[in-house]
Amino acid sequence: MPNDWIDPPDDEAPWGYDFEGDEIYLGDRIVEIDGEYVPLEKSEKWAKKNGHKVNTEERQ
Repeated sequence: MPNDWIDPPDDEAPWGYDFEGDEIYLGDRIVEIDGEYVPLEKSEKWAKKNGHKVNTEERQ
């Protein structure tokens, strides 16, 4: 086996990318919503960007 297969050079490569294009690393706490990876720290931001406001002052 070639030596470069034993210890690949991209050990610190990101696991993937979130909905804003930021890197996600192994062990980060994320959820997948509608096919997008959303870190828990950014979940409120994602909900505001992609959700719809609801008027709770009026009865349905």
